[in-house]
Amino acid sequence: MHSNTSTKTYDIFNMDMSFSIDDIQFKDEWRERAMNEAKQIHSKPSTSRGRTLNEIYEACLYGHAAEQYLIETGWEDDERKYKDVIDPMGDSVEIKVTEHVGNIPFVLARCQSAKLETWRNYPDIVYIFINDRKSKEYIHEGTYVWTGKKFKKL
Repeated sequence: MHSNTSTKTYDIFNMDMSFSIDDIQFKDEWRERAMNEAKQIHSKPSTSRGRTLNEIYEACLYGHAAEQYLIETGWEDDERKYKDVIDPMGDSVEIKVTEHVGNIPFVLARCQSAKLETWRNYPDIVYIFINDRKSKEYIHEGTYVWTGKKFKKL
């Protein structure tokens, strides 16, 4: 089990983590990870929220691109249910992808709500990537760390 809190410094996270879909080497693995999570989400009405398996799969592919890229560049897949990745320092990290910078306050508000539900064991670190769903480019917008009350950009 990985720690959800850390006193380590996060200098490594100030690196540019932007990438292109073309940088993903193991596209079959990416698709499989996305489908596995889509099936888990689709299996319960509370998480599927009326969406088809294909709609959920498309959403998972979108977010899992960043996870797959990180896994291929030395991060670890966090295999716990609904968890994303483990950074090189051993910390659980939540990965979020959104279409534009204007969505970030809403993404962070959802992260804060999830973090405050302690049973979720939500990570203290959130990476946000921007992708407009038309381009192959994923821009690492920022790294956010839990302050005890909210997520703050490093």
